[in-house]
Amino acid sequence: MAGCTLTGALSVACFIPGAVTVVHAPKGCAHQTFSMLHALMNEAETKIVPEILVSGLSDKDVIFGGEACLNQALDRAAEKHPELIIVVTSCVPETIGDDCLAVCREHPYAASALYIPTSGFLGGSAKDGENAALIGLSTLAAPAEPIPGTVGIIGEKNLESEVEENFAEVSRLLDLLDLTVTVRFCRNAGIADLRKLGTVSCFILRDGRCADAGRELGKRFNRPVIGEFPRGLSGSIAFLQETGKACGLSADVIAEAISKETEHQKMMLERFANLSESEVCLGVEPFEGTLAVAREALKRLGMTESPKGIKVRLPFYLPVGVSGTMKMLYLWRRAILHG
Repeated sequence: MAGCTLTGALSVACFIPGAVTVVHAPKGCAHQTFSMLHALMNEAETKIVPEILVSGLSDKDVIFGGEACLNQALDRAAEKHPELIIVVTSCVPETIGDDCLAVCREHPYAASALYIPTSGFLGGSAKDGENAALIGLSTLAAPAEPIPGTVGIIGEKNLESEVEENFAEVSRLLDLLDLTVTVRFCRNAGIADLRKLGTVSCFILRDGRCADAGRELGKRFNRPVIGEFPRGLSGSIAFLQETGKACGLSADVIAEAISKETEHQKMMLERFANLSESEVCLGVEPFEGTLAVAREALKRLGMTESPKGIKVRLPFYLPVGVSGTMKMLYLWRRAILHG
């Protein structure tokens, strides 16, 4: 999704239960963006139909200004009595100079309206739109005292594959540290859940794609930020160390968690002992970071890498923790033993 900011912002904002998202743009912008989201929704088997309204800027609005058009779209959204109206924009309102913030502030539903400046292609890429939406939605949460033992996940993508499997793996590791995820920002989180963001003691980012939002949230709430989900086997150990320290846990607690995780990894790798001494060819890395994870697994299992070896595929996703590595090894074993 290189796309424009509108695509990225909608991928975050339009899946919040109880909210209506208003796209201030010509109908074509919203149609093109939603068509892409719809295709991803089918792939992810998502049953939720997002509440999206488009202001539908016309040629006349582009010439004489589109603020009245946005105001009418807010009226239509308010008739649905949502908990929150989120307003995002394409590049057209930015080009013609619509004061979208003022329109939102002066509308009768202003107390429950949130304007997120995205500006379509003028605002950058889809990644910039995702970060803008995360930062904008974080303003719903007030600063609060952190609750010990709680963490918040930032930047999970609503339509990504393996999202629940990856969350389960991260939760398993956090459980070793006796830490609990209380906010998933914004994975299918309701408005009330989003307002808890300021209470967590540490933020964990899904990946570097949401680094801009991570920096802003860490600064605003004065919380430590873990940069990404754990990568592979040694990445899980490093994740326990970094997260434990960030949450102020004792060295003994962290050491015990690492000891348990080390035993868990040993037990899981024993399932693939029959791959020892196999010679494989890893080929081209389709997703940055997978090659290092794969080579570590090779070394731990006593396998070797060679251009003449059996060709196995590197995953096109980042293998999160042990479960992501195991999934990769299952596919390798099938190729090695059964062709």
